Amino acid sequence: MDDEEDEFDFSVAEPSPRQDVLVEYEDIPAIRITAGSIFATVMGFYAAFVALPIIFGGLFVSSIEGAVDSGTGFGAIIILMGIVYLIFFVTGITFGIQMAKGHFTALIVCTVLSVISLIGTIVFWLMGNDSENAECAEWDYDSGIFGECVEYESSLSSVPIGGIIIFALLIAMNVSMLFVPKLRYQYY
Repeated sequence: MDDEEDEFDFSVAEPSPRQDVLVEYEDIPAIRITAGSIFATVMGFYAAFVALPIIFGGLFVSSIEGAVDSGTGFGAIIILMGIVYLIFFVTGITFGIQMAKGHFTALIVCTVLSVISLIGTIVFWLMGNDSENAECAEWDYDSGIFGECVEYESSLSSVPIGGIIIFALLIAMNVSMLFVPKLRYQYY
């Protein structure tokens, strides 16, 4: 054998550190309590200022229908829609409280409720009638003293920017609680 071929280094190498080390994170209950309280408070706000006015508006429409004897039942439909919203938001309050207690399934449910709320906000905005908020883009002054608007363009006044920001922030909060290991450790 030739000495040039046997140039292998058989020295003992340092062992590499293991990659499967279990990391114990400290328990920080203020994180989950704050997140759950914020979620429950936002859902309570929407229950009080969205669902209940819809129910009361439906009661008002129903009483007017009863006085006029129209018999359309439109007020009952509005009341049922308000009750569905109220059930949705009370569910959010309930699971927000459970999230503050540290239940992982409540965190998942709150994330899903936030996504549903954001999608609902965007869908209702896109399906809404924007004609009362439209701005006149072109006037025809030949049709009368004051003229007539012949072309309208949509304004941004009807964009529910507050709802979009609130639900996007709730989604970001919940998703970070789900996927950041130190925050995920706060739930069981």
